[in-house]
Amino acid sequence: MIKLARLLAILTMLTTVSCERDTGMFGGVPIEVNLIGKWALELIVTPTKSFDSAQIGYKEVLESGHEIDDEVERVYRNDTLFAKHIWSRVPGTVSKTKTMTVIVTYRGSGLKRSYKIRKQTGQPTLLEASAYLPELGGNADTVKFFYKEVQ
Repeated sequence: MIKLARLLAILTMLTTVSCERDTGMFGGVPIEVNLIGKWALELIVTPTKSFDSAQIGYKEVLESGHEIDDEVERVYRNDTLFAKHIWSRVPGTVSKTKTMTVIVTYRGSGLKRSYKIRKQTGQPTLLEASAYLPELGGNADTVKFFYKEVQ
């Protein structure tokens, strides 16, 4: 009876460990950690047109990082602070490991932004982002911003 109980415990543990979970964790850390850094806007894609960095008309840099007790995003356009967004804790971020996506809600504004993280070994990380929107998934969510990690 003890051997059967041990066998069942081991099988349960193996099944639990081997199941791929979509908890927002990757390599033991939350995937939103990948958003921390400095990012240069390279491309904006709308349903009808695409604009590369030369066509956009301004240089945009997104800087994300930890500041005192908050996660903060600063958007610079032509080296001037254009916007500052503080991540909300309630509701917190929603992340999915399988798709490497993170939805961030920002404190005080009610805005949200979705990110898709694209990592390649030996290459700078790329981000695909929505606009800052009150709700994701509508017609306004069809514009995508593509950022490249600044080394």
